[in-house]
Amino acid sequence: MDFRDLTNDETICLMGLLREVIQADDDYSPAERAKMRELRDALGDERFDAAIDEAKRRYAGSRAALKEHAKTITRPEARKTIFALLEKVAASDGVTASERKPLDWVASWWDLKT
Repeated sequence: MDFRDLTNDETICLMGLLREVIQADDDYSPAERAKMRELRDALGDERFDAAIDEAKRRYAGSRAALKEHAKTITRPEARKTIFALLEKVAASDGVTASERKPLDWVASWWDLKT
């Protein structure tokens, strides 16, 4: 599945989850920036920016809201695509224990192996 195949709702969830992973270690590394540029290129500037803005609005200060929304993502292909990107972004500069935590949450909600 390609990122362009994600629904708008799935893309917003992806952005919220990416934010959790990237901010987990308090370091937005050059490698993570490069992965985000790749995603921007895949989605297109307008869709990328709209999804980021909506994720910020929807999950502002509420990890619980993000968790609840993530649990509503049901398409297995979307789950796998989102999770694969989360892992790639985290691994781009070495997965820290703090980054592992949101990855583990998502894997457990979506019955994925890490």
